[in-house]
Amino acid sequence: MTVSEPAARTLAILAWMVLPVVGGYLLWRAGLVRAAEGERRAGALARGLSRVAILAVASPLMVLLFWKASLPAGKAAMLLFVGLSAHVLGGLAGWASARLRGLDRVGRAACFLGGACSNVLTFAGVAALLLLATPEDPFAERALGELALYRVLEAPFYYLVAWPLAASIASPAESGWGAHFRRAFQPITLLPLAGIALGWTLNLMGVARPASADGAAGALVKINALLLGLSVGLTLRSAAPRRHLGSCFWISAVKFAVVPAATVALAWLLGFRGITLQVTALAASMPVAFMAVVGSTLFGLDEELVSSLWLFTTLAMALVVPALTLLVPAIGRL
Repeated sequence: MTVSEPAARTLAILAWMVLPVVGGYLLWRAGLVRAAEGERRAGALARGLSRVAILAVASPLMVLLFWKASLPAGKAAMLLFVGLSAHVLGGLAGWASARLRGLDRVGRAACFLGGACSNVLTFAGVAALLLLATPEDPFAERALGELALYRVLEAPFYYLVAWPLAASIASPAESGWGAHFRRAFQPITLLPLAGIALGWTLNLMGVARPASADGAAGALVKINALLLGLSVGLTLRSAAPRRHLGSCFWISAVKFAVVPAATVALAWLLGFRGITLQVTALAASMPVAFMAVVGSTLFGLDEELVSSLWLFTTLAMALVVPALTLLVPAIGRL
């Protein structure tokens, strides 16, 4: 690898992470902010883009990845729980940091949600696509397959645990877990899980995936990053990171130090090496996910704090990505 290649890959990854968000924010600032009912339109557009990403992109992406992936058995199945442990650890560490600093229940819920939700599918997908492609696997489908396996339990954890638990932390006496669960669990959230099931079914049946589908997963990852980036950019109107610098630095430490170190160590102790360990390092080093913002909006949490955590940790990727570009190849040799 020449000296210029890491820099070029770093810039490409950052461009896919940042430019769609900037586009969404400019759409808000240049047009919707001045329009009648601009706030309502911006919110509706953000929700619409998120739904399109789930319906038209994330669901078929899961089909493609699991259709050709090696089905988890034995040790490989443990990768599901490595991914789940990263989310659980992030949430607990985020909650503990807020409690230590004396934040109220709503603040603790927001920090729990920020720690528990990581941008695995979009940002880690783009990073894996650009960092782990090889001449033998130019579309990085092996890396994307490992990433899909890592995050199998991500969506169930968000909808069944993280969102209802955050709501309970914020207002435990207001209503029971069942009410929070019903608000979190919506029919659209089943579609990516159905995509996984369909992909595995085709895989088990021995149905050959058409050659024309090669490379489609990489394209869908980029489209997903574009749609969710635009959606996030539209919601940045409520972010105010300067008011929440303490929380932003604490959650950054959780996302970029505590969780990656613990998750990579766990994966290594379980015997994972090579590209699987590299994918784990990438996925465990991602910033706060947009799903945290969605959850905070849905349950009436501190949307300003969660949006601030999202913005701050996403901007921090300007420092994290170059570090990953240098560290990930070395991790592959452990």
